[in-house]
Amino acid sequence: MSNNSDNIFDDLDDLDKVDDHYAEHLAELDESKDVLSSNDIVNTKGVLLCKKGMHINKNTAEKLVQHKLSQPLENNIMLSDSIDAAMLLEKLHQQLDTYQDCRTIHDKMAFEMLTKKTFMFTRLNPAIIQKLTVINEQMPEQLDKAVFCAWLSLLIAVEMGLDKDTRQQVYLAGLLHDMGFVHLSPDILNKKGALTPEEWRAIQSHVVIGKLLLEQYNDIPREVSQAVLEHHERCDGSGYPANKNDTTLGLIGQIVGVADSIYAIRTKQFERHGRNMYDLLPYLQMNSKTHFYDVYKALNSILKFSGLKLTLPQHANISEQAKNLFVRSQALNHAVSALHQCNILDMADELSSNKDRSLYKISTHVMSMSNESGLVGEDLHTWLKQLASDPDPQAAAELNEIELMLNELHWQLKNASRACDESLDKSEASAQTQFKLREAYNTVSLSLGELEEKV
Repeated sequence: MSNNSDNIFDDLDDLDKVDDHYAEHLAELDESKDVLSSNDIVNTKGVLLCKKGMHINKNTAEKLVQHKLSQPLENNIMLSDSIDAAMLLEKLHQQLDTYQDCRTIHDKMAFEMLTKKTFMFTRLNPAIIQKLTVINEQMPEQLDKAVFCAWLSLLIAVEMGLDKDTRQQVYLAGLLHDMGFVHLSPDILNKKGALTPEEWRAIQSHVVIGKLLLEQYNDIPREVSQAVLEHHERCDGSGYPANKNDTTLGLIGQIVGVADSIYAIRTKQFERHGRNMYDLLPYLQMNSKTHFYDVYKALNSILKFSGLKLTLPQHANISEQAKNLFVRSQALNHAVSALHQCNILDMADELSSNKDRSLYKISTHVMSMSNESGLVGEDLHTWLKQLASDPDPQAAAELNEIELMLNELHWQLKNASRACDESLDKSEASAQTQFKLREAYNTVSLSLGELEEKV
């Protein structure tokens, strides 16, 4: 692993340094299907920990996690009923049946033949199949996301005109991008409440763990493991783990990063409100500088070619919608103003350490996004107030677009507020700067909290 000084996980440069919880996931899986040791499992001192043919139950897992093993655990495990390529393809078809807008895109792009060929003929080594099987059993939504991201990433790669070998790497990176999760603590992954800064750091470490895991396998191209590491990086430096910018990022990680974000929006936010993939256009517009422009352009082209249309609420009352959006815009404007008033832009030098840079980048990203979108300007507020008192049916589409953009700004502010808690927990900035940032983000949190109570 590169010793990039910007990486907040510089200390995590070897799998031996990972607080590995894979055995715990295997033990939980053993309750529903056979998980057996295929060989004697010994530690680096030659001490026998588990005989060949033993079940990996909770007691065995507790013993294994206390030792440094002579070989990776997955090399000595047998699973019954492992997942295979046909099952992955079937999962995709199930998703396309569930999300008919995605089916529309799939069919409009005549994508079935290439999809089937890629899914069925891409060889996955036994260790990766084992981990995908564990993910399918222990965290099925993660495998659904992996399959979706593999499909959408491949679709974007085709639209971009990438060559066959690169398309194959894009597919693999999409499928394997979150594999690091299977080595994280089940307690953190299954936690219902808010995560502590240390727990968020553990979650973020999945990209580094995923890269280290894939580097073990000779049949996984370096471009794939690098993409797994970078799929949460952003072109403006607001991502993690190293706050890289567009000059140092690889293309594949940015393709997968877009697909990863879209999965969350489509299956959660959009599913609750009956929206479709075409409603992503305002999101893409607001994030056009966050990912590579060619990736943005390719996805934009796919959506416009699909024949899908922007979703307009069936029961929309223009006056009520305008009032609601006015309240939301005012609250978000108050939150963004707090960031401007604490002069974050003047803190670049003081927030330049590994532990503080991420907060600076995320904060300035939100400020730039809000300014460029026009969502927090007086012109918008005046127009919304006018519509509330004198509704115009012709404004329905524009109001719908504003709602989608406000949703994205709201999410970005929540993400920045969480980043503040995480960063200031170990900040190297002066006490005065930390105080100003906490005050600003307290205002952000209060504004968002009050807003969520009202709407």
